[in-house]
Amino acid sequence: MNCHGVALLFLSCSCLATAAQQARSSPTRPSTPGKLLLSGYNSNGLYVYRTADGTPRGFVPSVRGAQSIVLGSDGLLYVCAEKVDQVVRIDPQTRVVLDVFVGDDPLTAEDENGPLDGPTAACFGPQGDLFVTSFENDQVLRFDGQSGAYEGVFVASASGGLDGPDAGTKWGPDGLLYVPSFWNDRVLRYNADGSFASAFIPNRRGGLRQPRDLVWHDGLWYVASSFNNRVLRYDAAGNFVDRFCDVNQPYCVAFHPLDGNLYVVSLGNNAVRVFDGASGDPLSPLVTAGAGGIDGAVYLYFLQ
Repeated sequence: MNCHGVALLFLSCSCLATAAQQARSSPTRPSTPGKLLLSGYNSNGLYVYRTADGTPRGFVPSVRGAQSIVLGSDGLLYVCAEKVDQVVRIDPQTRVVLDVFVGDDPLTAEDENGPLDGPTAACFGPQGDLFVTSFENDQVLRFDGQSGAYEGVFVASASGGLDGPDAGTKWGPDGLLYVPSFWNDRVLRYNADGSFASAFIPNRRGGLRQPRDLVWHDGLWYVASSFNNRVLRYDAAGNFVDRFCDVNQPYCVAFHPLDGNLYVVSLGNNAVRVFDGASGDPLSPLVTAGAGGIDGAVYLYFLQ
C-alpha cells in the first residue's frame, strides 16, 4: 500500500456494560447494530457493510487510494485519498463525496496543499486544526480545520527519525501526537508545537515491525504490527505488555463501542477480523475476503 505497502469506532453506560458482558460471555460474535465503512485502497472507494453480519450495503466511489477515516466537528467524514494527495469530505448519512477539503487546484499558481505527498492519515488536533501525514516525505502538515487552508509543516521531515508516517497517526490522551514510523519499526511522539518528544516505542520493541495503526483503549495502546502479523499491546509509558492477537497483515485496529470487541482490518486477507475485546480470542470474521468487491482493505470507521 501507499507506494510502500505490500499486497501487503451508543447507548447509556449501563447498556454499554451489558453489551460488553454479553459479548465476552458469548462463544461467537454477538449481533451488533449499525454499519461500518471500509476503505478500499486499490479499488478507490469506501464500502459499506452491516456490522451485524458483514453484508455489503453500498459503495462510495471516487476516493482514489482511500486511507484513514475521521469524523469532524461538522459531522462529516474526512478521508485521505492517498493516490491524488487529497483529503475529501463525505456525508455519513448519504455516503456521498461532498468536496475536496485538502487538495491542490491545478488551475491556480498557488500550492494549496503544500508539500503533501501521499496522505495516509488525517486527524483533528486539540484546537481544531487538521493534521495530515505526508508519507513520501516523512512530514506531518497542518491545515485550517474549517477551511482546509494550508498552514505549514507541523512535524519536519524525518524529525526524530520519522520514516513513513502511517495511517494510525492520532493525538493521545497525554496531548502528544503519536505517529507510526512504518519503515523503521517505531512509534514516535511529538509535542503540541510539532517538536520531537520521544520514541514512544523504540526500534522493534516487543517485536514491532512496520506499524500501521494504533488505538488507545482501557489504559493500553494496541498497535498493528503488519510485517509479522500481530496486534501488540503497550502501556502508557511505551513498555511492551503482550501479543494480543494474530492477524494477516493487520492495518487498522478499532474497538466497537457496543460489543467492546476489537475489529482488525486484515490487508493480507482483504477482510475484517473480530477478536474478543478482553481475551483476544478470535471470533467470527466480519467482512470476508473481497466482499462487495473491495480490493486493498485498509481502514474502517463505525457508522451509527
